[in-house]
Amino acid sequence: MSGRELDMKRDWNRRAAENARYYIATTQHASEGIFDESGRRDAHFFFDGLDALLHGTQTVLDIGCGIGRMDRHVAPRVRRLIGIDVSGEMVSRARERLTDVPNAEFVEGDGYSLRPIESESIGLVFSHIVFQHVPRDVAAGYFREAHRVLGGGGSFVFQVPERGIGTPDDPPPDDTFEMRFYEESELRAALEAIGFLWRSARRYPVETLQLRFDQLRVHVLKPGAL
Repeated sequence: MSGRELDMKRDWNRRAAENARYYIATTQHASEGIFDESGRRDAHFFFDGLDALLHGTQTVLDIGCGIGRMDRHVAPRVRRLIGIDVSGEMVSRARERLTDVPNAEFVEGDGYSLRPIESESIGLVFSHIVFQHVPRDVAAGYFREAHRVLGGGGSFVFQVPERGIGTPDDPPPDDTFEMRFYEESELRAALEAIGFLWRSARRYPVETLQLRFDQLRVHVLKPGAL
C-alpha cells in the first residue's frame, strides 16, 4: 500500500470518527432519520430504470459503502450484499448500524483494489458519490477491479459528476474530498478498453449555491453468460 492510499485511509477514518453522517451526506446528516431517508431516496433514484438488477438471486458489491446508508435499502432486495470501504472506522460503524440486516456484510479495503473479493463472484457492482473523491488513476484501478470481480453478464453501475461549463479543475492528488468531474466520452473509452460493454449514461441535474452540473449514472456490462 502506497503512502497515498494510507493517507486516504487515515483521512476517512478521521472523518468517520468525527462525524460519519456529515461526511457521507453533508446536507442530510442532522439526525439518523433524515440520514436514513436520504439513503432510501438515493437508492430509489440511483436504480431507477435498473430495478431488474436487484433480485433475490443477486450478489451485490457496494464500493465505498460508508456506514451503509444506501445498503440498508438495497440489501432486502438481493440475496447477498457486500460493502467495501477504505475506512475501517466506517466499516465498523456499518456493521453496528445494520446488525438487523442479515444478508449484508462489510469489509475494509486497501484503498486501491477490491481485495479480498474473489474474481467473478459478483453479479452487480455499484458505487455512489465515491469515485468523485479519489484521484483519477485510483478510480481507473477500481474500474479494472470491478471487471475482475464481476461474473459474465454482470453489471457495473456508478455515479460521477459531469464536467461542464464552470466546473472546477481537479484538486491536488492528495485531496480525498473535493470533487473530480468527468466527461462521458472519456469514461466510455476507458471502460470499453477494459472490456466492458457500454449500456447507458443517465443525467441527473444538481444545483448548489456555487455550481450547476449533472451527475452521470453510468451502466456497463461485462460480456458473458450469467
